[in-house]
Amino acid sequence: MNKSKQRSMRHELSRYILSLSAGTAIAIFVTLNTYFERGLDSAAQSTMLMEARSFEIEYLKDKNTPLPSSYNMLFFIDNWDKAPAFYRQTIPINELEVGQFTDAEYTPNGEEEWKDSRYLITYWHKLPDQRDLFLVTDFKANLLTEEEQHAFDNMFVRIFYFIGSFLALMLFAVWFYNRRINKHTQHLSLWAESITLDNIQNAPPNFRYKELNDIAQQLQLSYEKNADLLDREHQFLRHASHELRTPIAITKANLELLNKVGIPTSLAPSFERISRANNNMQQLTETLLWLSRDTAVTPNIKAIDLSALCEETLEELAYLLEGKEVQLVRDFALTQEQIPLPETPLKIVLSNLIRNAFQYTYEGKISISLSDKTLIIENIDHGTQAYDTDNSFGLGLMLVKKICERLQWELTLHFGELGVKATLTLPITKTGKSGDTASLPENQRP
Repeated sequence: MNKSKQRSMRHELSRYILSLSAGTAIAIFVTLNTYFERGLDSAAQSTMLMEARSFEIEYLKDKNTPLPSSYNMLFFIDNWDKAPAFYRQTIPINELEVGQFTDAEYTPNGEEEWKDSRYLITYWHKLPDQRDLFLVTDFKANLLTEEEQHAFDNMFVRIFYFIGSFLALMLFAVWFYNRRINKHTQHLSLWAESITLDNIQNAPPNFRYKELNDIAQQLQLSYEKNADLLDREHQFLRHASHELRTPIAITKANLELLNKVGIPTSLAPSFERISRANNNMQQLTETLLWLSRDTAVTPNIKAIDLSALCEETLEELAYLLEGKEVQLVRDFALTQEQIPLPETPLKIVLSNLIRNAFQYTYEGKISISLSDKTLIIENIDHGTQAYDTDNSFGLGLMLVKKICERLQWELTLHFGELGVKATLTLPITKTGKSGDTASLPENQRP
């Protein structure tokens, strides 16, 4: 999976929290703004309603009770036409119903300008004898000082400040939370990377959070199981390799004895095949035994002429091309310089790569080129015999991969329609001194 497309729980949680915070901030702003405006209207409407009911009580006692007098609240009875022309022009009386309120704004200099602005609230009250009573509350901006006008405007500004502070606090909380979580998750990641067979039994550190501690315990249990399986595999390989060495040595000794005694000419091909199989089995056993050992064990280092070793391997495996129409092309660099390399693993790698090219080419061409530190083996098969190149290498390719990984050699395999191209790059430093270990990774140098 592409890492750039992977989701992060911290980032996703942050997006959820920030989205919820933004939605909450908008809801708070709308609520505060609505309740602030409606609160002013509700206060004025409640005052007008109480004034109308108070007048009604006095009116029931005496129908000649005069209308109340106030600078900002005016009363009109029976006919709205008795109201001043300003009110009749400004207030939409046609929209007013009995027992309802209506409001109107007069802003001759614009809505943002306080000068000469007026805010009117009108209430239509029905008296018990069905006479109409109209109440008008007239808020005149000119009666407010500049400080009071600014204070009124700042009520809305303070709402914005409140919302901004709320969002800033949520951003800080998310950042602080992510920072703490990231610190402990990074600690968990570094601890997981540092686990080796030597320290796997050590108790994991405290990662502060229960979830992270549970993950650490599960990781440790998983590593312990894998370590146990790996140890069993190594034990099996060591025991199997040791058990195989005895019959291989006996077979080799008897083959040498037969060779000294002499064998019939008719049995010579069979004898050669048995001898080659014995040598291959001996190399395979030594490699398995070496792979099963600890990484600190250094393989035998020897000054090797790569060109000569390739030629020797080609001669040993030439029997695989007998009876086949295969063209073998060599391209070796003209150098006799010897390079310090682990002998047995290198022979196994070269033998398996060349063997696979020879064995799975029936009609075509095999190219083997060797430069400074790179060996390229490519086979092109035009034969009619079909085989699966991806699955035909078996144990040989597995051993080659394990050896290259162990020694940090670079091996690339390209599977094409007509064959396979193997490229082996050795990280060597040419010194020409026997016993030099520059071709080994640092953790395997003596």
